[in-house]
Amino acid sequence: MNALLILINEIITLYLYTLFVYVVMGLLIQFQMINNYNKIINIIFKSLISIHEPLLGKIRRYIPLLSGIDLSPVIVILLLSFLKNLIYDYRLGL
Repeated sequence: MNALLILINEIITLYLYTLFVYVVMGLLIQFQMINNYNKIINIIFKSLISIHEPLLGKIRRYIPLLSGIDLSPVIVILLLSFLKNLIYDYRLGL
């Protein structure tokens, strides 16, 4: 059971790192600091979209934009950090 909790914790950590990369890449593409027509950049960004947009889209349904700022990544980071803390506390209790 402990190994499964460690695996889930590591998957959540990896998801959080890729979410951070997705948000930063989205901002860099939006401000035209990196070229979206580059094939490698395009492949990486599309794969990050396919990983993160299902969850972010569900959150965007309930939380609207705040002055044009998308808060859904912040909500996901907070929820996943809370889940990681719950897993850590449960592992200490075993």
